[in-house]
Amino acid sequence: MPEIILRRARAADTEAVTTCIAAAYAEALRDIPDLPDVTDGVGDDIAAHQAWVATKDEDIIGFIVFDRVDSAMMIFNLAVSPKAQGAGLARQLIEIAEQEAKGTGTAKLRLRTHKLMQATVSMYLYMGWHEKEVSGKTILMEKELS
Repeated sequence: MPEIILRRARAADTEAVTTCIAAAYAEALRDIPDLPDVTDGVGDDIAAHQAWVATKDEDIIGFIVFDRVDSAMMIFNLAVSPKAQGAGLARQLIEIAEQEAKGTGTAKLRLRTHKLMQATVSMYLYMGWHEKEVSGKTILMEKELS
């Protein structure tokens, strides 16, 4: 069975990461008309923030981009290819952000998601996150780190 490798994203990964994100969000983009373009600026994100990919057989099957914003580590985007969903890959990617947060003395993670992405919200709630604020169609979620 091929091993999943987690590594920092590189500029050369931009096209493959964009494809992974588009596949991961395809259903939501089809069903939620006001969902913003989640693939916009991937190359800039890789260059400006902490960005990691998960690969299997050299194919990118997951992506996370995050950075410290004020007093929290903010996850800007998290995507897992449909062919890799349900195997705990999202948790593994989030753990990278958690470790980085702890290493910088940051005590919480944050992210924003669309309130109509109920499966996503449920996943985060299951992983110990809570809803901090709802503003329009956006939910700010937070997880305290121990």
